[in-house]
Amino acid sequence: MSRKTSSPQLQIALFLLVALLCCTAACNHPQNQTAAMRELTVCSYGGSFQEAQRKAFYEPFEKETGIKVHEAQWSGEYAKLKAMVDAGSPAWDLVNGAESSTIIRGAREGILAAIDYSGIDKAKFYPGALTDYSVAFDFYSTVLAYSSQTYPVGKPHPASWADFWNTKRFPGGRSLRKDPRTTLEFALLADGVAMDKLYPLDVDRAFRSLDKLAPSVTVWWSSGHQPAQLLADKEVAFVSAFNGRIWTAATQDKMPLEVEWSQGALDTDSWIIPKGAKHYKEAMDFVRYTCRPDVQLRLTKYINYGPTMPEAYANLDAATRAILPTSPENRPKQFVFDAQWWADNEAVVVERWNKWLVGR
Repeated sequence: MSRKTSSPQLQIALFLLVALLCCTAACNHPQNQTAAMRELTVCSYGGSFQEAQRKAFYEPFEKETGIKVHEAQWSGEYAKLKAMVDAGSPAWDLVNGAESSTIIRGAREGILAAIDYSGIDKAKFYPGALTDYSVAFDFYSTVLAYSSQTYPVGKPHPASWADFWNTKRFPGGRSLRKDPRTTLEFALLADGVAMDKLYPLDVDRAFRSLDKLAPSVTVWWSSGHQPAQLLADKEVAFVSAFNGRIWTAATQDKMPLEVEWSQGALDTDSWIIPKGAKHYKEAMDFVRYTCRPDVQLRLTKYINYGPTMPEAYANLDAATRAILPTSPENRPKQFVFDAQWWADNEAVVVERWNKWLVGR
């Protein structure tokens, strides 16, 4: 008696069933489960800065390690980060904390995870770049910026915050950051306080100075990409801005913009890990990756922020060094943002700042 052959439809069904079982077994294999979970979410500041990080950090890191990097954005809202951690479910595994005061305050209030320094040579960093809860990967400055179409190079232009405040000599709208950090410092410098006498900040004097300029501040910016666009669109004549945002707009987008390094505020960008982050190990793998001189050097190709490792700085060409906040020419013109003062006073000052802004 001959044996019956299966119908083509049955053969296809059996094949699909076997394939499904094989796939399920493979996916459930412990080794593959680990690989599938290798991911992290990194939160930064968007715009050209985050694009530079993507090219210098995220994409090469993914290619080298196989760990997937998801991106998120914020504007440095400390309350938002704290609320995430307090709720026990931070959406971010790694955060680019800009102002260093965020680190001190976050460590004090217990919302940051400690850094695991195994595999990181602390001696290879500039002093102050590392803390128990943060790893700085670049130096940046908040500076005065303007359009070179309105004020061509070689012609008189605002060269201090006193000039920025001088609306008679330099008419036009102004834009300042919608944040008291560095904005109060600029107000005091405009009022005649010397850079080496800024701290502790005279908050009352700073607000009196801001009262004088407020009618000319047509935009209070909250995102780093805004100042360059405001200048390009001629909505304002002068802005405070992160130096790298102006540089990328000028070099990559060909906007006619210039920065004034005099009385700039120098600070660091650092990695911080929210307490309770779901992918702490992957976050630390990423941090260690950016603790390599070759990786920090790569960032300077996309934005003019200075590396925090002397070995990386030593390998920069002279032209690149000259445009960094930490160059021998630019560094002496600036003051260092006092993170400790802000960590101790931020909550009270921000409350006063928010009340002051009402109706502006």
